[in-house]
Amino acid sequence: MRNIFVVILLSLLLIACNKDDELLPVNVFSDVYQLSDFSLNDAYLYWEIRLGNMEHQADDEDFILDSFDGDILEQLTPEQLSLLDHADTNNGFDAACAPSYCPIYAVALLTDSVFVVQSPSDLLVLFDAIDTEAELYYLLSVNASQAKYFQENSLGYKVIVEWDNLCGTRGEDLVQVYTGFIYKGPSLVKDIVKAL
Repeated sequence: MRNIFVVILLSLLLIACNKDDELLPVNVFSDVYQLSDFSLNDAYLYWEIRLGNMEHQADDEDFILDSFDGDILEQLTPEQLSLLDHADTNNGFDAACAPSYCPIYAVALLTDSVFVVQSPSDLLVLFDAIDTEAELYYLLSVNASQAKYFQENSLGYKVIVEWDNLCGTRGEDLVQVYTGFIYKGPSLVKDIVKAL
């Protein structure tokens, strides 16, 4: 009788744990993304993420953190390269260099103009709707956090985000990112990302 009870209990536990919505994300994000991995809001030829200088640094050149795609960059005209070189900002969609401040921002190149991403809202404008793995990764990998695992579901994506408060506390959060959201106004990332 006891064995039957144990078997029934284990069966119920297995059935309860097999719901699709209850599974933790297991898909690992890619190490490298190309321009084609994004579904951007316009026909951008190239875009890159930069680390700006601290205010007291004399060097004007910012460091390129990610480039989408390097092969395309080599084929740009001198005029387009000049547009990229002259794009700069003191603000960013993320920051580094704690306890000081260095902006992390992006520059996206159209044929004859650039779009400078200098806030989380600008990043949502660039991505238009969070509908690719690459956009999901870069949306959530800010503020000393890194998107680690994801799983697509009926609402969008479940994601495990690893975070660090830079004061000795670290952890992971399970969040739901709603897809199909298109940025239309003064809304922040928190409106489409909900902690579970």
